[in-house]
Amino acid sequence: MVSDGSGGVLLLRVPGGRDPEGRWSLPGGVVRHGEHPRDRVQAGLLEQTGLRAASITPRDATADVVEMPEQGVSVHTLRLLFDVTLYGQPAGIGGPGRSAVVDGSGVLAQQLELDRVDRLPGEDPVVAPALDGSPVAVVVPPDPERPVAQFVGRFMAPHELAGLPLSAFLHSALLADASAEVVPPNIAVGGVELLDPAIDPTLLAGLGVVAETAAGAAEVPVFVQRPAAYAVLVDENAPGGARMLLSKLASSESTWTLPGGGIDHGEHPRLALQREIYEEAGLPYTAGPLIDISSRHFVGRAPHGRLEDFHALRLIYAGSVPVDQEPEVIEVDGSTDEVAWIPVADFDRVGAVPTAHEALAAWRAYRDDAESQAVGEN
Repeated sequence: MVSDGSGGVLLLRVPGGRDPEGRWSLPGGVVRHGEHPRDRVQAGLLEQTGLRAASITPRDATADVVEMPEQGVSVHTLRLLFDVTLYGQPAGIGGPGRSAVVDGSGVLAQQLELDRVDRLPGEDPVVAPALDGSPVAVVVPPDPERPVAQFVGRFMAPHELAGLPLSAFLHSALLADASAEVVPPNIAVGGVELLDPAIDPTLLAGLGVVAETAAGAAEVPVFVQRPAAYAVLVDENAPGGARMLLSKLASSESTWTLPGGGIDHGEHPRLALQREIYEEAGLPYTAGPLIDISSRHFVGRAPHGRLEDFHALRLIYAGSVPVDQEPEVIEVDGSTDEVAWIPVADFDRVGAVPTAHEALAAWRAYRDDAESQAVGEN
């Protein structure tokens, strides 16, 4: 979400031929295999609007499922939402109390209809009336090296958002009460609502890294993209210093990591985290905010021996569990065989994974920022 500093949120509208319903969307796009979500936000914002991000901070994540029984497909989409600040002030995009771009003579650019389906890739600029009657313009110039369809963009004031045709995801993200309880994702039947196209598996197959087997035959790794949710659960008031709840991997002698795990098909990330923490620690989890997203990409052998081109997307949440209740592993024959409160000072000694160190640093930064904001408000 990109703000102009006055409460307006930047929304984009694709040419009518790509989305006949004329819905508005946020800048961004599909995270490619091996790509960090922040890089996709940065690239999508630049490609679609010409704006450059100064900072990209995780805000929230959600999920939805679309069933297409006639094709035998169930599409589970994990959507990651970021807050973005820009370098300087956005120029040339209409918004609350601000008109759109004009040419050197002070005349608005050529008038074209938003819903025209015959716009050519790279056709620019476009000016159309906004909801309040003021003009709005596209600011992205056509790129001869990358001729893609351009977007209509405008900063929308809060009172304008309710009247826009938004996807269910955006309606929830922009208009719903942020403090509402997490509910399971909506299940839709029929056409997919996404503005972003699905990734073509045949394109991914062409990117495979070829390895040599012992017999000398080429072995192509299987592409695996695994989204997972983990929690930073800290007891700051423990005797002897702060401690954090960690779980030990069953396949290791001493590898301690964050509680959490893979997001199952159809699961909301927070619901997945509630399930995982109960399985690994037997504790009820009170959900907290999304504080970090990490991405790791490598080629290696899975525990069962398959060669994989593996992309791990880790959603790191804050939150809490009871500190006066002893944790215990509930799941039988799972990936965790031990769980414990580990003193932060002992992380290196016990073999805490780098992710645990990084997540603790992200949690401390989030806590310090929250405390700073609270002081400022008082």
